[in-house]
Amino acid sequence: MSAKKKTLVRSAVAGAGAAALFAGSWAAGLGGATAGAAEPVPASPAATPTAADPHADAPLGYAAEAGGTTGGFGADVVHEYLLSEYAADAGYSDPGEAMYDLLNQHRRAGADEGLVIHVDTTVEPDNLTGNKMDVKDVSNVSILGVGDSAEFDGAGIKVTRADNIVIRNLDIHHVRLGDGDAITVTEGSHHVWIDHNTFSSTLDVDKDYYDGLVDITHNSEYVTVSWNHFHDHWKGMLVGHNDSAGSAPDKITYHHNHFERLNTRIPLIRHADVHFANNLLEDIDGSAVNARMGSQVLVEGNWFENVGSGEDDSHAGYPEGPVGWWYGSNSTGYWNLVDNAFVDSPHEHLESTTDFTPPYSFDADSPADAKSAVEQYAGAGVIDPTP
Repeated sequence: MSAKKKTLVRSAVAGAGAAALFAGSWAAGLGGATAGAAEPVPASPAATPTAADPHADAPLGYAAEAGGTTGGFGADVVHEYLLSEYAADAGYSDPGEAMYDLLNQHRRAGADEGLVIHVDTTVEPDNLTGNKMDVKDVSNVSILGVGDSAEFDGAGIKVTRADNIVIRNLDIHHVRLGDGDAITVTEGSHHVWIDHNTFSSTLDVDKDYYDGLVDITHNSEYVTVSWNHFHDHWKGMLVGHNDSAGSAPDKITYHHNHFERLNTRIPLIRHADVHFANNLLEDIDGSAVNARMGSQVLVEGNWFENVGSGEDDSHAGYPEGPVGWWYGSNSTGYWNLVDNAFVDSPHEHLESTTDFTPPYSFDADSPADAKSAVEQYAGAGVIDPTP
């Protein structure tokens, strides 16, 4: 069987900057194919990786299951743009407005079309509908930061009824407008990979001034959150916006993330199956993995340092710390604790309450090795996701 041909559309990308960014990348991706050459013989499918690689261009965990997550590059026809040059050439005064319109236009794309936006500038909320970047009712989209220049200053990203979405190498901070989240994944979105981003605000405000950093809600599933840096924020992440099982998300992996100087919700989980592996948590004032409403969580190979106040929660009586059930919801979740390290964190009372494991292979690092890797590789500006 012959390999599928890809068509690359870069007609809207012009100038020396774009040429330098993209030179040679597509030819390399096609094995150096040239006009008139014989069609390449497809390689045998590679085995799905099971060990984390900070430079990998595909996710591990749940986003790799049930068909996987490839973003815009997974489509047969790829429409690719360098944001600053597209905005200038198309006459936009605001790159955020240009990006919003590209995503809106992609809603009319065929099932075999992908959109790749290389973000090389700052996006602000002022000219965005609803003060947020909508990734809505679309498939096959990659939003990729260029170097350390991709910043969302006060503008969040909302992924709604979308699938096969990749968001990498962005610095998203101080988001208060729109839905108030840095990233929201909602309304049945699936196969979403959130990788190598930095999320932050400040703790010098009331706890309700900002909302979450990455919230996954309303029946969304097959999501991997990896190699991100979350810092200086009150409410970290939600999995499930309320206690209703009918709207619960599911199948989420968090691995090799750095969480520091946060207060709670790392993450707060309702109903879902979650794999929380090889993360580094430091200086968490309140509590971390909060399992409620029958959720099942494999907590594996993480490094917890100075995590939790140690005070008993008045609702369920658990000491605030690395893992437990706190603050509302009328039933607990369940946790499987495997090879975690606890430093200056209340943990003597902890024991596994389920034997849950996810349905995929994952070669977990030791907590010490995970800590070292996360310190070196987590966050934006570390990788170059240009193919």
